[in-house]
Amino acid sequence: MDSNISNYMQNQLKQAQQIEIQLEQIESQRYQIDLRIKELDKTLQELQKISEGTPIYKSVGPILYSISDKQKLIEELAEQKELSEIRIKTLEKQQKTFEEKYKEIETQIKRTYEQGKKGNA
Repeated sequence: MDSNISNYMQNQLKQAQQIEIQLEQIESQRYQIDLRIKELDKTLQELQKISEGTPIYKSVGPILYSISDKQKLIEELAEQKELSEIRIKTLEKQQKTFEEKYKEIETQIKRTYEQGKKGNA
C-alpha cells in the first residue's frame, strides 16, 4: 500500500476488501442452496404425481436403491427443503449485516479522505 496512506486507512481498506470477499461467498452459498431448494421442490412435485405401487429409487453416491416407503421419502425431502430455507434466511441476515458494516466502513473512508484533502489544501 502507499506509504502516504495512514495505517488507519489501510486497515479500513483491508476490512472493506475482506467484507467484499465474505459477501461474494455468501452470495455463492445462497445461489447453491437456492438451486437445491428448486431441485427438492421439483422432486417433491414429481413424487406427489406417482401412484402407489410405482417403484421409486434413490441414489446415494454411485448406488441406486429401491424405496419402499414413499411417504417417508417425501417427509425426508420436505425436511431437507425446510432446513435449506432456514439456511437461506440465515445467509440473508449475514449478508445484510456485512452490507451494513461495509457501508459504515465506506463512510468512514470517505470522511477520512475528505478530511485529508482539506488538511493538505
